[in-house]
Amino acid sequence: MKLRALRYLVPILVMALFGAIVPACQPVGAVKGYMAIIPKVLHSGSTEALSVALFQGERLVPGDVVVSLSRDGEEVVSVRKNINGKGTIELDVPDVPEGQYQIEVRGTGFAGEAPVTVEKSFLVFVETDKPIYKPGQTIHIRVLTLDAELKPLSEAVTVEVLDAKGTKVFRRELNTDEYGMASLDLPLSPEPNEGAWKITAVTERARTQLDVRVEKYVLPKYEVKVELPREWFLVDEPITGRVAAEYSFGKAVKGELEIKASRYVGEWQEYATFSKTIDGTTDFELPPVGYVAGVPAAGGMGNVMLEVVVREKATGYEEKTTELLTISQAPVNIQIIPEGSAFKPGLPFSILIVTESPDNKPLDAEVSATITYIDSDYQEREREERRLTTTRGKALLKTTPPAKSVAMVIELSGEGAEASKIVEASYSPSSNFIHVEQISEGVPRVGQEVRFKVYSTRRATNFYYEVVARNKVVFSDFTRSSVIALDTTPLMAPSARLLVYQILPNSEVAADYLPFKVEAQYPHNANVEFSKEEAAPGEALSINVKTEGKAKVGIAAVDRSVFILAENRLNLQQVFDELERLYMRPQAELHEVSIYPRITTKGARDVFEEAGVVVLSNHTIPEGKEYEARGKVD
Repeated sequence: MKLRALRYLVPILVMALFGAIVPACQPVGAVKGYMAIIPKVLHSGSTEALSVALFQGERLVPGDVVVSLSRDGEEVVSVRKNINGKGTIELDVPDVPEGQYQIEVRGTGFAGEAPVTVEKSFLVFVETDKPIYKPGQTIHIRVLTLDAELKPLSEAVTVEVLDAKGTKVFRRELNTDEYGMASLDLPLSPEPNEGAWKITAVTERARTQLDVRVEKYVLPKYEVKVELPREWFLVDEPITGRVAAEYSFGKAVKGELEIKASRYVGEWQEYATFSKTIDGTTDFELPPVGYVAGVPAAGGMGNVMLEVVVREKATGYEEKTTELLTISQAPVNIQIIPEGSAFKPGLPFSILIVTESPDNKPLDAEVSATITYIDSDYQEREREERRLTTTRGKALLKTTPPAKSVAMVIELSGEGAEASKIVEASYSPSSNFIHVEQISEGVPRVGQEVRFKVYSTRRATNFYYEVVARNKVVFSDFTRSSVIALDTTPLMAPSARLLVYQILPNSEVAADYLPFKVEAQYPHNANVEFSKEEAAPGEALSINVKTEGKAKVGIAAVDRSVFILAENRLNLQQVFDELERLYMRPQAELHEVSIYPRITTKGARDVFEEAGVVVLSNHTIPEGKEYEARGKVD
């Protein structure tokens, strides 16, 4: 009997196992829903990735997907791939002109298309050995070409130079080498058009411009510096400091000091002057400014401009400098930084409180906070009163906005300073939301793990997520857990966005995104050593350069007095500034808004837009909703 029972049991187990596997392997025709996440900006001549998820109900199912890019009805590129539920499709975008294109995603039983922008992603820099030249001198020019990952590219470059009258005086076509570098010289005539000259470097994918001056200049004999106890002063306190004047060879300057102070009151208005003899250094004191016009971008603070002149006693020769000071009403500046551009009713929301001195140095302070929640009828739904103490200038205010609130008004005060901000709510027809926050501390380095927590008003089968950086989908996955952990990669530096979405049983999509920073690591270091700390004119000096591996190094040596006039050395910060200009444009900003005459909430479609992507789907992706003071309107 036992053997007979076992004989029947085995087929039952096999059938049960087979039955459990079959639903996860539905045929292509079983796809009922899809989500395609596409960067809003694609890059000409590069490989792009877009994320696709295929559904049957709440389950992921496999299917073939075709992605095509076209312009004016002409197909540019197309690719087909089988997606096993969720995955990425790589699209090799040809080297096509910049502009608007159409991208289409289709499969058995679904299709969608949307406009995207194609841009050329490329970095080109030009630098010169000096910022200013005399007639008859030679301008030494260096061009540097890099790709979006800061790797050198050999590229054809056209360099043109316009003189001060706009006349083209130079043109050279050249190719950068395997290190992305090229050098050329431009000898100046004895009688050039003096003024600002423009040097332009143009490739098929990018262009840049640098201005240099050509004039019969005299190098400054000495440098004038202003030393201040701090970079800000209160509106009712005297402005004090010290002026130092030193020849380029280190000797103190003797002469007369003159200072003219002007305050900004809608226009620059002189309000005080100061004069005194100087022997290398001297102290000064100016009367309180009294009043200035506050600038909203500076948190209501204003400015005073100091024009400082040191006149050499023996010759009457003079050198000048200017100093811009911040003028504040209070010794503390309070900033309110919500963790997102919109809150989700019923889910946790964090607000970073920052207390700083007017020159942006952290200060500890006692702060009173009031949060008022407004509903769609413009009625106060709830009010919270909190007291916080900032540590190293920061405190985190956590709250859970009540259901059916459509806006929150945050008001802070402390140490004589005040700040306020309005944050509007997200919108969902079914009142279901998700919210993402970073739970790992600090800024991870490339290769380190970063962790996030996903909160949801409704239990989810899966959370689907993408990491978007430099206008690219650089990572894609899904999880059943409310905690997302991932290892950071070089493409995520210096900043990226985590986009998370959920498919609800009613086919509605709930979404949230969170920007996060990644500290880049650059393993190739260069060190420079001189054979002597100090050398006399005409004396030989050796320079020892060490690099980690094969590298090409550019060196420029210029008299220090030239850079007292101006400075144009190319540095790594300029490279990152250009990289940020190309890829890190802010997608969403918080503005100082009012809840009158209307409150504008944000839907899931706005979340995708702000995260920098286009979404195609046959699921319901809600848009935001507006509420007017007299009642609500669509």
